Amino acid sequence: MTDIEYAEAIREKATVANLEMNVALTTEPQAQSGQDFIADVAELSNCDSKQKAAY
Repeated sequence: MTDIEYAEAIREKATVANLEMNVALTTEPQAQSGQDFIADVAELSNCDSKQKAAY
């Protein structure tokens, strides 16, 4: 393996690691946002059900 091939392999591994880190950083907040949205929808649905039952 030449120095150029070695440098390209290192660069590729660094790029993959960077992409994996970016995915990990964006996936968790997106998952939390989705969970918050589902909780809000469930809460609104529950309030709507209670209002309908009152009438």
